Amino acid sequence: MNEQLDSFTNPLPQKVDYDLREHFIYGNQKGWKKVIEWILTIGAWLIIISYVGYLIYGSLAIKHGWYLPEFTIYNREMVLEIQKYFYILFIALLILCVLLIFWKNYNKKRFGNLHRRKFRPPVTNEELAKMFEVDMDMVEKMQNDRVIVLETNIVPENLGMGRDDEDDEDSQDKG
Repeated sequence: MNEQLDSFTNPLPQKVDYDLREHFIYGNQKGWKKVIEWILTIGAWLIIISYVGYLIYGSLAIKHGWYLPEFTIYNREMVLEIQKYFYILFIALLILCVLLIFWKNYNKKRFGNLHRRKFRPPVTNEELAKMFEVDMDMVEKMQNDRVIVLETNIVPENLGMGRDDEDDEDSQDKG
């Protein structure tokens, strides 16, 4: 029963030549190093969150006249300086957006009507039958039926991704 189900869901089993676990970096880190790593990570996140929180509260406090406590590096001047930088960055962002809109419209006017891409013609059933070395009835069956079970792999060895450049030259020499 299980064999039939497996052959129905995957009629062409494909063998993978590599193990995905080889691409991961495994290492046994000592416990005290993990503890130090976690402490530094949590400390860094707390500093970042407190900095952003102080900037947000400081901006609101300066705007509404609230009390703004000052700490060692967190003070009113820092908040005012950062507000200047945010203002400059906002102006730069607006200028960049306007430039990109003009660039888009320029490209659309200059290149919008060009049709430079050449598409290949549609593949005919005869070409499919020749490429996969099957008869026309099989090609029509593959196009019309919902479920198709192939007993053998019909894809040629040198077709598709992963082929070498040498294979390309060999197929061009033959064809």
